[in-house]
Amino acid sequence: MATFPSFFFVLGGSKPYNVCVSLIIVLTATPISPTAKSPDEDTSPKPTIFLPSNAERKLHKAGTYLCLLEDFFPDVIKIDWKEKNGRVILKSQQGDTMKIKDTYMKYTWLTVREDSMGKEHKCIVKHEKNKGGVDQEILFPSINTGETNRWLLLDPLQLQLVNTSAYYTYLLLLVKSVVYTVITAICLLGRAALCDNGKSS
Repeated sequence: MATFPSFFFVLGGSKPYNVCVSLIIVLTATPISPTAKSPDEDTSPKPTIFLPSNAERKLHKAGTYLCLLEDFFPDVIKIDWKEKNGRVILKSQQGDTMKIKDTYMKYTWLTVREDSMGKEHKCIVKHEKNKGGVDQEILFPSINTGETNRWLLLDPLQLQLVNTSAYYTYLLLLVKSVVYTVITAICLLGRAALCDNGKSS
């Protein structure tokens, strides 16, 4: 599982809402019919987590944890958020499940207030291909723990490489989304033209 810090800094935004809108644009595509998968292939969700940035915490007195789930099949998936040792399901947000080649991806995020950032949280993923049939629990560390603060000790070159990697990942998703949208538009326009020709004849 990959972890990226300062998610909002990477995308150049300071408000969670701006980032969410950007993600919705990036990750919107028309679903395609599923492709058969080998029963031996690992098609469980592969998580990448993003931690809140310092800018967001200082400006909004809140922090947003984001979890990107990739390379899973089939598309049926259930996601909940809880505190690490809590039982209450927290209010969170989710994007649409999107088809990428012959697997699916989905993103979800949880925004917590400043007084909750000292607690650990977890994203619980239910999927039929999880190993052992057990729910996958993805732990997000407390913002105030040394585990999170160690990111601040990275030298500028390492931090730049991490941020650049995240940037190009989403740039690639944007390109794919645009291609899918163009193809869908061409198909719809072509179908409409055929219908008009049929009526006129």
